[in-house]
Amino acid sequence: MTLMNDLDQVIERIKLLARKVDGLVHNEDFQTEIPGFSLHRRINKQSIHCIYDLGLGIVLQGEKQVLIGNEIFSYGRGQSMLTTIDLPAVSRVTKASYSEPFLGMMLKLDIGMITEIVGNMDNVHTTLNIPSFSIEQMDLGLITALDRLADLVVEPALIPQLAPLIQREIIVRLLLGQHGDYLRNLVKVSAHGQNIFKAIAWLRNNFLDDIGVAEIAEQANMSLATFRNHFREITRMTPLQYQKQLRLQEARKLLFMQSLEVRRVAELVGYESQSQFTREYHRLFGVTPQKDTQENKVI
Repeated sequence: MTLMNDLDQVIERIKLLARKVDGLVHNEDFQTEIPGFSLHRRINKQSIHCIYDLGLGIVLQGEKQVLIGNEIFSYGRGQSMLTTIDLPAVSRVTKASYSEPFLGMMLKLDIGMITEIVGNMDNVHTTLNIPSFSIEQMDLGLITALDRLADLVVEPALIPQLAPLIQREIIVRLLLGQHGDYLRNLVKVSAHGQNIFKAIAWLRNNFLDDIGVAEIAEQANMSLATFRNHFREITRMTPLQYQKQLRLQEARKLLFMQSLEVRRVAELVGYESQSQFTREYHRLFGVTPQKDTQENKVI
């Protein structure tokens, strides 16, 4: 009976929070005055090509899918997705309508705050080389904390003092909840894991450089095979796939924001062959660069 009551409370709080977010978001995306905290509303099913960094995505109403590497992950109302490293992904809302829009939240997490909290926790255990993201059901405590954070949106004078306290509580609840292993693993990882994180950070900032995977593995003090295996365990994609997705997302930005020929964009993001660029662009975005530019031309 208690379990059912708890479940009923969770569902009710999610519905109330969804209505609150629906009232706050007037366009599709609302970056609040709380650093790293944004609210989202969609009435159409659509795909967004993005890079997830350290943060928490929450679905309050509707459903969405996330493509990471070659794998598709789905989550819906009352679920949250934690990502602990920079991950290029395709996010697609799969359930939304005018009468019942998709509603969600995104909260970026502070690595310094996480490290401090983990350092003060007793008996912290981690599982080595687990994936860098997880999808879990939210509990009542986490939903309540997120609800209080959303309340601050309409009380901006309170944000400087109260937002950090609530964000700290959210991190504690994540560490002690179902996301805990994944978040703790970010702080306490093996030497190999730390080197993979450094390699990912390097690739994120230097994805246009012409450097081979073997050279990156050498910088990470690993054999090529070991590097590839650990990289895939953490990111669910190979180093080459990771680099390609970053390059293609950069290419899409260049096509939309600058009047450049497809051939020139291909060269700028490291492709010697325009035909190969077009094939890989179509494979990721489902449309050729020429057609994508025509359909999304900035006027």
